[in-house]
Amino acid sequence: RTASRVESPSMGGEVSKLPTGSFSRLCTENVPANEAAFWGSLMAVDYKVYAELSAEQIRKALAAHPRNVANLCRHLIATLENGAQATGPPSAIECGKLLCCASLLSRVLPVLYEDEQTTKFVETVFWQGKMPPGTEATPQEDGADFPLSTKLMDASINLLFRQGFSVAGEKERTAGWYGGMAGANSANKNRQHDVARNEMLKLILISCSQTLFVTPDQYKQASNKWLVYYTTRPKEQATLLVQSLCAVIFSYDPVGVGVPYASQLMSDPREGVVDLGVQTLITWLDYVDPSKAAPKAGGAETKGISTEQVLESAVIPAPSGETGNAVRDALRELSSEEDFDFLFVGFCRLLNNPHQANNTLLPSSMKQISCFQELLILFWKLIDDNKDFLSYILRAGDINELVVPMLYFMYEGRKDPSKLGLIHICTFILLLLSGERNFCVNLNAAFTKKLPVDLPPFTGNHADLLYIVIHKLMTDGPQKLDTLYDCFMTTMSNVSPYIKTFCMPAALRAGNLFEMFGNKKRLLAHEQYPRYLVFCLEVFNNIIQYQYEGNPHFIYQILRRKKVFADLQELMESGLSAEDQPATPPGGDEEGKFRPTAEWVKSWASTLPLQPCLRIMQHLLPQLEQFCTTGNVNDETIVIDFLKTTTMVGLLPVPHPILIRKYQQNEFTSLWFTTYIWGVIYLRNQAPAYFDAAFIRLFTISYIDG
Repeated sequence: RTASRVESPSMGGEVSKLPTGSFSRLCTENVPANEAAFWGSLMAVDYKVYAELSAEQIRKALAAHPRNVANLCRHLIATLENGAQATGPPSAIECGKLLCCASLLSRVLPVLYEDEQTTKFVETVFWQGKMPPGTEATPQEDGADFPLSTKLMDASINLLFRQGFSVAGEKERTAGWYGGMAGANSANKNRQHDVARNEMLKLILISCSQTLFVTPDQYKQASNKWLVYYTTRPKEQATLLVQSLCAVIFSYDPVGVGVPYASQLMSDPREGVVDLGVQTLITWLDYVDPSKAAPKAGGAETKGISTEQVLESAVIPAPSGETGNAVRDALRELSSEEDFDFLFVGFCRLLNNPHQANNTLLPSSMKQISCFQELLILFWKLIDDNKDFLSYILRAGDINELVVPMLYFMYEGRKDPSKLGLIHICTFILLLLSGERNFCVNLNAAFTKKLPVDLPPFTGNHADLLYIVIHKLMTDGPQKLDTLYDCFMTTMSNVSPYIKTFCMPAALRAGNLFEMFGNKKRLLAHEQYPRYLVFCLEVFNNIIQYQYEGNPHFIYQILRRKKVFADLQELMESGLSAEDQPATPPGGDEEGKFRPTAEWVKSWASTLPLQPCLRIMQHLLPQLEQFCTTGNVNDETIVIDFLKTTTMVGLLPVPHPILIRKYQQNEFTSLWFTTYIWGVIYLRNQAPAYFDAAFIRLFTISYIDG
């Protein structure tokens, strides 16, 4: 393996050469622990050179002389610890040493994790403070009370707030970067501080990455001690970290003053801080220590995580009070409307950036962020954990400013197999939001933006956009999305009672979905189709019962499907007939192929909520047919105008209660989010590649041509 030359985006310019001779010595001979000149030489280079250090070089040293690697880690961490404990601004030389130590440790740690289950190097050296298994300590090494892990983590956190290294003054050190969220002021940002924050956050994130190197079952059973330590910091420190990371993330403006191509003329070290900041924050927020988690039913081994499990598991009650995760508790305790507004405005600015950057007159003239998946995960964590924030943005913010980018990501993501996770997270967010009345009402606002996608032309509201995008995903998306149909249809059903008017394209697509799931042949061939059919009928019924007056387009689409309703009514009355049974192929049934039974059909057909639609058919269809016949009408616009004059007052059944299905977290959603988060982090840290795909065990990595 050869390491490609990667230049840090932080500083630009040339970097000094990697001290290969020093590393060759680590691979060939035992280096005395007290040979200060040698160990010091590794910290006297430009920190960016360690981007070139290949994992193979570290593996060779680890295999041939593990004591050398242990002593290397000891010296690096001792330097970081001394830097964290020092007072006063550091000199340029000291800053360089600290950056070198962080950069080199960030390269070494993932290699140590690769075979940890066999070597126990990290457990022995970092957590027990001993020399590696199978080696004897020299007099200089013996008795050194040096458990590296906690010293490394404490030093890393403290160096995020060392004056003159990563913060400008006392206010940043005590209130958070830029003065915390509400008073965030990044006008006086310092490039050197961004470089320091970037390297320290990278080290913190990589120290937590041991999760990548265990299987899902191992993850659920054994604690990640790094994450346990970071997420059990004192309340004041956890609050300071949340304030700082949120301040740097949500004050970031990738466009700046809006000069075209400005990002291609100069590097922006703060972008790296934002990326690593949001990755670190979601990693901490996601973590639940298995030793403190609620016991799980069953003992079946988990080979992976499927969306069926995400959607159909038994609900585990959400924790109340403190969660055992100090970072999550700090996020939950945010209550200031100034903080909420700062967060919401930041989410809107950043999540709208990708479609805005792809919709400019000058190609590639606007800087485009890459951390939108991480931001969506953070938004999910916020609305799921902090209900005050959710209530505020639905009451005081324009939630459609986030709906539009999510629907854009979903619509474009269907073309790319690697974006399935992105579609999932957007779907789950929309599902959770659809359980809130204020969200549904806000969808009535007119949609006026122009997105860089091949949407059908329509004039309507944000609910129209939602229905059009969902229809596209269900009819022209990858097959793997079929496990999300339940979420798609639930979202459509949840919002339908509150939408005053649907445009023709949206109503047409809802009618097409009903026809797809209500087709008798397909209905009897797919076990899940009856459930999706019920969702379609719920949409129709909600509109008939609660929004009839403003929805003639929808009523027209219902009337056009009279044959589908007739077939369903026959199925309700007669059940499964012999001719409805699919023919058995000569070689017998395919293994696992679904075959309907009379009992199965009876279990759902007799309870289909057809009554409101049948009343519409009974009352309006004769009027409409007579109107069209006598007036020789063949123009849909005239038909819609006629339907606007009709009424169903006194002719419909008593309105049913509005049924809203709300998302509730469970064991499988938690595991899905963990694998998704670490999958995103793995993919986003490939230049240079910090993690070797051959050793990743948390998920399977697939390679796609092109």
